[in-house]
Amino acid sequence: MPSDPSSLTPHDLTPADAGRGFLLSTEIGWNQVEADWTYMLANGSGVGMTDPAGKLVASAMALPYGAFGWVCMVLVAPDWRRNGIATDLMNRVIAVLEARGIMPGLDATPAGREVYRQLGFVDIYGIQRLIAEAPALEADAPKGVEIREVAEGDMAALAAYDAPVFGADRSALLRHLAARQPARAAVALSEGRIRGFVLAREGRTWTQVGPVHADGEDTAKALIAAAAHGGDGPRNLLIDALDAHPAVQEWLTAGGFVFQRPYIRMIRGRSEAFDDPNRVFALAGPELG
Repeated sequence: MPSDPSSLTPHDLTPADAGRGFLLSTEIGWNQVEADWTYMLANGSGVGMTDPAGKLVASAMALPYGAFGWVCMVLVAPDWRRNGIATDLMNRVIAVLEARGIMPGLDATPAGREVYRQLGFVDIYGIQRLIAEAPALEADAPKGVEIREVAEGDMAALAAYDAPVFGADRSALLRHLAARQPARAAVALSEGRIRGFVLAREGRTWTQVGPVHADGEDTAKALIAAAAHGGDGPRNLLIDALDAHPAVQEWLTAGGFVFQRPYIRMIRGRSEAFDDPNRVFALAGPELG
């Protein structure tokens, strides 16, 4: 059994802690790989708790995106739970964001939602996490829309398309994701303009498809299908699909996806989304915003 929580050492997390972070999320059963930890710690701020043996047993992070920042990776090893550690670390990263004038947001499980509501977080919209081991997705792009793999030359225009939909510039994340699974990264083009895109990243157990942004549902379906068939084809795929687009969720279910769990997007002290739910069809993931 663990000793008293007072034996734990709080400290800032840096990219050098990515390996220890990966061991922590793996112990809990989350899907992140070390590359996720490296990116988040290089582009955000994090705090952790280390036990006397040098093991990272708790973490919390925040990724800043201009006016708002995403609180994520609030993890506590099973033996150290119910000691107030998660709340302590959560308050630390919220304080870091708000000291910089940045409004905190997060994607909560139903159990976490009740805790976060007490901290001033407000419901924004619902999300369904869907998984499939071998989905069979088919969708034709709308007339006049071309779907092809993302090229290096697309990145500036892709980031420009993404910013008003997401609500902030996240070009660094988009480049990171495009490099993670390039064969599943696709862009929709019409008359020389971007009409949507999809990116993906490998996980410890599931390959996550997302973000998916598009001007319409048919384009979003065609992009998701392209990502599913990219690389080695559909295998152990995960997608965090917005409840705002039930027809897309139904299409995913018909193609072999099954419901795993819900999430609720929440923002502290604000009742309106920073992103545009009309054009956001799937998220990059709860840890990335």
